[in-house]
Amino acid sequence: MDDRTLYATILGIGRPWDVVRVELDDAAKTVHVWLAEDAGTTFSCPECQAISPLHDHVERSWRHLDTCQYETRLHAKVPRVHCAEHGVRTVAVPWAVPHSRFTMLFERLAIAWLKEATPAAVARRRPDVGGGEWDCRPRGAARPRAPARRRRALPRDR
Repeated sequence: MDDRTLYATILGIGRPWDVVRVELDDAAKTVHVWLAEDAGTTFSCPECQAISPLHDHVERSWRHLDTCQYETRLHAKVPRVHCAEHGVRTVAVPWAVPHSRFTMLFERLAIAWLKEATPAAVARRRPDVGGGEWDCRPRGAARPRAPARRRRALPRDR
């Protein structure tokens, strides 16, 4: 199995998307995964689901769950369509909610951590989650948190 097939499988990427490139940056301990839509794919407006002509693409990247000890980043040129009713709109991608810099799986894990510990405790272990880079409000604000008496700080590295 080659690296593109491996990442397509573990990320759950399917048509019309495909993994087109995987790069390992050993010095930065990061895996970069590039995704692209199949040529000729038609997309619909995210507001009204009307099939709309392609307007352009916008480059985006998302923080994903780690691959072993390596941070994983997904990259894609996300299509934007021109809807007759709503104007130019960015197409939704299956791995992230609109306007997020994180995949849904990463957000789910981060919210689970934040339910169990204070944001400061999580930030000591994962600055990209509990610190300023990631803010679970407004999506996470409605999610229930563990009662204060059950929440605990994560142990520090020794």
